[in-house]
Amino acid sequence: MEQTHHENRPEQGSESSQTGVKEFFIKYGPAIVMAVLICYIILLGIGVFAEVFKIQSILDWWIWSPPGKFK
Repeated sequence: MEQTHHENRPEQGSESSQTGVKEFFIKYGPAIVMAVLICYIILLGIGVFAEVFKIQSILDWWIWSPPGKFK
């Protein structure tokens, strides 16, 4: 007996949402990781530049201030 197209579909519910999330990360995961790495390198470059040239206004940004230091 042949199965119809409707019988081959997975159940709708949590399994389909999990496969949707997995498919999303399989498709866009490398691009997301690359974007995060590029942002990290840019921030690292800005921090090094500010430290080398003693630019205090950049070093006072929240991302480089020590924990607990608020203005």
